[in-house]
Amino acid sequence: MTSPNKRRRWLLAALALLALAGGAAYHFGPALMARAISAGQAKNGALVREEFAFHVGTLAYVYGYPIVDMGQQMHNETHRIAADQQVYAPVNRLFSFGALVTPSTQGNLRLPNHDTLYFSGWYDVSHEPVILHVPDTADRYYTVAVTNFYSEVEHLGRRTTGTRERVFALVRPGYAGSLPEGVTPVTTESPRGWLLGRMLVAGAEDAPAALALVDRFWTVPLSEYVPGEKPALGAEPRAATLDVLATLDYFDVLNAGLRELPPRPGDAALIAQFDAIGVGPSSDFDAEQLDPATRRGLERAVLAGRKLVDASMQASRPTQNGWIIPRLVGRYGHDFLARATVVKGGYGNLPEESLYAAALCDRDGNLLTGRGKYRIRFAKAELPPVNAFWSIAVYDIRSGKLVENEIRRYSLGDRTPGLVTGADGSLTIALQADPPTEPEVNWLPTPSSPLPLLAVIRMYEPREQALSGKYLLPEVVRVP
Repeated sequence: MTSPNKRRRWLLAALALLALAGGAAYHFGPALMARAISAGQAKNGALVREEFAFHVGTLAYVYGYPIVDMGQQMHNETHRIAADQQVYAPVNRLFSFGALVTPSTQGNLRLPNHDTLYFSGWYDVSHEPVILHVPDTADRYYTVAVTNFYSEVEHLGRRTTGTRERVFALVRPGYAGSLPEGVTPVTTESPRGWLLGRMLVAGAEDAPAALALVDRFWTVPLSEYVPGEKPALGAEPRAATLDVLATLDYFDVLNAGLRELPPRPGDAALIAQFDAIGVGPSSDFDAEQLDPATRRGLERAVLAGRKLVDASMQASRPTQNGWIIPRLVGRYGHDFLARATVVKGGYGNLPEESLYAAALCDRDGNLLTGRGKYRIRFAKAELPPVNAFWSIAVYDIRSGKLVENEIRRYSLGDRTPGLVTGADGSLTIALQADPPTEPEVNWLPTPSSPLPLLAVIRMYEPREQALSGKYLLPEVVRVP
């Protein structure tokens, strides 16, 4: 005798088959029933492939954002993609911006400072170490951020390695070869990466001296290294612009990056899911070979992933007196969305190198715009606590660019000439489009536009009270 449980299971199975076949088996016999079941299986199989590709692909988009963004930038800045491109140097060579950046010269830099000269380059240590020569800057502030393809950073410079002349060698993990005497190895996790240097400029009259120092930084593969001899720039490889952040080609660049990068501890289970949709390191991604359902899922994932990163930027909330102060820049662990958000906003230094504070709103929670007039008042002896210097700059939040203005003042800080203080020793900064009328305020111009602005305070070599949060920046106050 059949048990009640078995009869119930057979009945449920029969009902499921009838539902799958639309009742065809009851009316039209076994053959049509089989075809209907097959059609149902195909439909559900496509649904599974599309949704799986969509959900895993969205996570892969977020996880891979620094890999793709840096891969794209490396291509576009190490190839001649346009006659008028602003940043170009071949792999393992450095480019100098030549002057403090302005809205028209900042190139691909996002939210750049107006305190230091920038110099940059892309390295590749997959075949051999790359030498980095650093001149003696006589205690002048500089830093070189060595950023791997996971957007994690370490610094060479005044705070970490001093300001005497040094020769470093960027090497891959486990490098066992020999280096010339006096060359210090610096291990970089990814075979390729980005060098972004910053050299302090104390004012317009100091720019030539600072630029002369920047010119004495250089990189070259070990096999081409001649001590004391700066290498020539070399040939100019040409290529078309790479722009994949909103296309299915995103996964092609991600797949190439993951095949090259060493696996990270704790990421193995996640990366296995990426391989399940054809974009992980054990796969060879080919968009032309995707089945239609998987392709649809990955196309949706690109749109969703991009929206998620954009939304994460806009969802950042103030942490102190209306200022957003990220303290995890350059070290992310498994917070992949935070990592993608920082990359979207323009990368960054470790907090102990330079701490960033950003304000989108005034004290009352209203967005900052060029139509408003704002004041930031530092009480006496309450200026940002730093071992180097500090500044404030304003940006067009849509483009991440500095804002043009009639007096060509793009930042204001402790090195700005002619700063005035109040009778009580306070320092007040006015953010507004027109010159302020008060005699004891310092003007940082904003555009006369109703569109949102972003104010950023940078604290270079911040002291412990800034890093710990004990020090509080003053609020941004709107005035009539």
